[in-house]
Amino acid sequence: MENRTEHNPDITMQIQFMHDEQLCTIINIDFKHKQIYIENQTDRVLWKAFGVVEKPDWEQFEYFLESRCFPRTRANAKEMLKELGIDSYDPLQIIEKTKGRMAEDHHWLKILYKKDFGGAEWKK
Repeated sequence: MENRTEHNPDITMQIQFMHDEQLCTIINIDFKHKQIYIENQTDRVLWKAFGVVEKPDWEQFEYFLESRCFPRTRANAKEMLKELGIDSYDPLQIIEKTKGRMAEDHHWLKILYKKDFGGAEWKK
């Protein structure tokens, strides 16, 4: 895969889609241009963040984020948001607090911010 992230100053966040402690998909995010760049680290389709989709668009990314949150329509959603310290249903803010953990699977999201980063966890 062509590495578009190494010298791209607009990539400000990286989400690492994990299965337990195994890195499955690296998602580099350019919020300014609403673009993402992914690199799958597994051949297991069910462990890939976007399944068989190799070049997801922004809409698919937003759908993915929301899929790692409790439903908008959940009966106690407002109370859950309050417990998380969030004013409105924003999937990115929710996963920043919950790491995208869901009761029914072993996947979770490791979120890294380029502005805070100086170590080896940021994958190139």
